[in-house]
Amino acid sequence: MNRTLKYLALGFTILNFPTIGLSVFGGAVGSIVSSLSFLLMIAYAAVSKSMKPSRWFLLIWASYYVIAGLQFNLNVGASDYISRMFKFLIVAIFAGEILNNTNKKEMFWFLFIGASSVIINAVFFPDNYGRYGGFYIDPNAAGFICISGYALTYAIPNARIRILGQFIFSLAGFLTFSRTFILIWLLVNLISLKISLKNARVFILGALVIIIMISFSKELQLNAMRFKQLENIVLNEKVDTNELNEDSRTKTWAIFYDYILDKPIFGNGYGSFQGNGVYRIGPHNTFLFIIGEAGIIAIAIFLAFQFVLLKKSLEHFKKNPQFIMLFIAQFLFLLTNHNYFTAYYLLFVTLWFYINIKKLENEN
Repeated sequence: MNRTLKYLALGFTILNFPTIGLSVFGGAVGSIVSSLSFLLMIAYAAVSKSMKPSRWFLLIWASYYVIAGLQFNLNVGASDYISRMFKFLIVAIFAGEILNNTNKKEMFWFLFIGASSVIINAVFFPDNYGRYGGFYIDPNAAGFICISGYALTYAIPNARIRILGQFIFSLAGFLTFSRTFILIWLLVNLISLKISLKNARVFILGALVIIIMISFSKELQLNAMRFKQLENIVLNEKVDTNELNEDSRTKTWAIFYDYILDKPIFGNGYGSFQGNGVYRIGPHNTFLFIIGEAGIIAIAIFLAFQFVLLKKSLEHFKKNPQFIMLFIAQFLFLLTNHNYFTAYYLLFVTLWFYINIKKLENEN
């Protein structure tokens, strides 16, 4: 019973079933599946007769939702605020028990399934957009899942499974055409050389992935502009810097700097840095999002949590290099995405990461 509930809770959240329900079947089904995913977390804790609330998540919850809620953007309904506040609280209180009992192999396979959905999306359901997100709809979100799984392959002792994972996560990640994924993929592989020079062979695997993409580019209907950029880089041809900088995150971030400087202490209030707040889109940056809506106290607590993750990852680098890789994946993703409080697959991966680092400390 416990295992079934655990796998259901992990599947619903990490495989992003609520968003699939919303996107494919509409709001009613999406709402039911979303509610069920949170009920599964509570049910697992009830059956296990144990809870492991995350103090860091509770601090982040309190600092963001309480302070941001003091000032309310009228474009965002109160029901939306209350719903998101309680959902994050449920994750902070009840998800810890599930993730504490989830080993690295189980997390690996759930991420593997998530990444495989991107490949299935590209092969069997190609579209004109040419960037694929699988279960995650958003290619950038899928890119995070792929790079997290890729980082975790370095903790898998079985060589065949590790190589299979690296191939699938790489292929799926490149199919998202997420620039963040490609950057982190390169960083992670450079770090892997510090572990062993034998890991240089992953660059051969990366080359194989790119050859496959070039060979089947028409069938996969790959995004023309980003595929051209990738092809030019591979063939050592001139890359159009104007195209490369189009829709650049730094330009988006710059829009919000003045709003942050206007109200740095307590922020601009809940909803202000979401779509149709102070601007028509969000900042695509979790750090700007938090300080923009809830001010200095909230961002200080969030940054302290990131510092703890980084410090502990570096302390265990020699024996567990996957943690610094997971940290880099999570941190750089946060620099390009502002949906931290509603991206529950991200919260699960981050909390699992923190719990397992704490386990290493306790063992030592």
